Amino acid sequence: MKKYGVIFVLFSLLYYACKQKAATTTQSDATKNDTIHFFQVSQFLKTEIAEVNKTPYFIYKIDMVNGKRDSSAINTSVFDQVSAQFLKPEINDQLLKDSYTENIFHDQTTKSFTISYTAKDKQLDIQNIDILLKEDGQTVKRILIRKFANYSDSSAIEQLSWKPGESFQVNRLVQKSGNEENTYQTTVVWQ
Repeated sequence: MKKYGVIFVLFSLLYYACKQKAATTTQSDATKNDTIHFFQVSQFLKTEIAEVNKTPYFIYKIDMVNGKRDSSAINTSVFDQVSAQFLKPEINDQLLKDSYTENIFHDQTTKSFTISYTAKDKQLDIQNIDILLKEDGQTVKRILIRKFANYSDSSAIEQLSWKPGESFQVNRLVQKSGNEENTYQTTVVWQ
């Protein structure tokens, strides 16, 4: 009887070990299958935002609505609110990655690289991201994001531009039913 108990325990341990190995293999296979390595736009921008939050910069915002200009000094909480639109949605998210194609272009005239991510689906919020890098392939010169949104009474096209260590700009064109257009531009600068 003791012999059967030992055999039962050994088979149980062997079965459990095989099950654990299969689960680990499935998880590592899923990780291995993710071979797409996009530029970490959100991480880069979060680092920039954190730098602005910890450094005593003078931050100001310039708003233009249909050609009328207004400027004001802002604090870091307003800066965080306005800059948040650069962070979402995250195209590195596993659910979105397959919806974008990546292209890399070396421009010898400007001595820079451009990494482009283009949406395969025209219904996605982010339609395009361009990261302009210096010729070293590491230093970011500018990040450009193009978004599109459809609402029940209007549609909006946004062009977002981030210049590291200096400023960002959001241009928004809203077209309402009846062909009425409104343009909005927000520029935030830190010095």
